[in-house]
Amino acid sequence: MQTIKYLHEDKSVISIQKGNSKALISLKNGGSLVHLTLNNKVVVKDFSEEISYEFSYASAILFPFANRILNGEYEFQNKKHQLKQNAQGKDAIHGLLYNKVFTVTNREQHTNYTSVTLTYNQEIKENGFPFLFKVSLTYVLFEKELSLKATVTNKGVNSFPFTIGWHPYFYAVSREESFLEFKTEKKIIHNEKMIPVNMEECKLSGSFQIANQKLDNCYLLKENYIVYKTEDYSIKLSSSYDKNFIQIYTPEVDNYLAIEPITGPSNSFNNNLGLKTLLPKDTFNIQWTIQLQDE
Repeated sequence: MQTIKYLHEDKSVISIQKGNSKALISLKNGGSLVHLTLNNKVVVKDFSEEISYEFSYASAILFPFANRILNGEYEFQNKKHQLKQNAQGKDAIHGLLYNKVFTVTNREQHTNYTSVTLTYNQEIKENGFPFLFKVSLTYVLFEKELSLKATVTNKGVNSFPFTIGWHPYFYAVSREESFLEFKTEKKIIHNEKMIPVNMEECKLSGSFQIANQKLDNCYLLKENYIVYKTEDYSIKLSSSYDKNFIQIYTPEVDNYLAIEPITGPSNSFNNNLGLKTLLPKDTFNIQWTIQLQDE
């Protein structure tokens, strides 16, 4: 069975289904992924049932910056900018898309997959990021896989800085009994405000158990993927980008783990780690894929 339909009276959530797999996507919360089932395995659950979206930013697309910008301040091309300080304290956090309203611009149903494309146009220059851009998100659902392609287009006459990322929270019956597997040789060192102050050698290869660890760590991946193994499923989260950081965060709710693929870590507008510049009329593409692994 393949279906694409709106949910709720205000049509703020769209559902796409392919056989035993289903994804729910919020149009009013920046095109974020609300729920994901792959082949009857619940991989992403509605985290707002535990912590409200305005505090968790669950599955938000992180653009034009991932995680934090210290005090919301940065300088680009000799001009100083002040972003809205929406974090506890004085920092700007998780970009500008998380509360934007997206519209459905394309829907497709095929034998092997179902897809939907959502689009947001920034048509008014915003305080702190006075640039015009368009973001399109294409979710493609297969029986054992979900891909998310983000396309960013600079619609203005000026270049702008950016990093981009994704903030999914993965559900597990027991987080403590779950394992992560990835390769890295470098770890970001943060200060008490979670602002990077250094990058140190950190050789990790293979899997390690989450157990009772409290994590809010960022690594530079040696390969473009990370594997998450729970008691109920195993997934591979990969990126089409060639130089990826990964932020791993254990929230207070024990059944969830945030695994955030990002092109640059916190404070990228100031430390330049992973920072890119998009020229006028140019386009940037990235795709993340969640693939259910065979047991």
